[in-house]
Amino acid sequence: MKILTRIVVLTILDFLIIWFWVKQMDPDPSVSIGILLLVPLVIVINLVIALILFFTKRQFAKLFLINSIISAFLMHFLFSEGINRHQRDRLESWEFKMQDTTYNIIHWKLENAFSISESTNPGSSTVFLDGKFIEKGKEYHLTTDSTNFIIKNGFLFGFRNDSIKLTKFER
Repeated sequence: MKILTRIVVLTILDFLIIWFWVKQMDPDPSVSIGILLLVPLVIVINLVIALILFFTKRQFAKLFLINSIISAFLMHFLFSEGINRHQRDRLESWEFKMQDTTYNIIHWKLENAFSISESTNPGSSTVFLDGKFIEKGKEYHLTTDSTNFIIKNGFLFGFRNDSIKLTKFER
């Protein structure tokens, strides 16, 4: 029971350290390849600690061997969640289809801007409209010099038809 308690305490400590580090780092998707370095790094650090403890306090060496696996999973999970949080804080998007064309509306939160792109083939799209994104209560107003669209209750108003049902994507 003693080792289980120590593993739980060490796991909580790992979680807090990794979480604070990832929160401070605020990783964006361009650094997602870093997970290939960070997970092995966490394993190696724990194995080195286990090796040092093997020669000084053997009862803790086993603890850090087990922790090398737990902390690797924690690093992978928290780093991936850090990337997702980074995206959620910076953008949100909606999608709708008309005939054979898929339209994507992206709200760039930090700039209070939006862009609308269209795609007829998977993997390629063309941005055809950029403008200001204004939040008024529960409505979003997408404005340019000559247009004004409104997103309200999951529908887009003012775009070619009376209203279009939107699918919101969480990034």
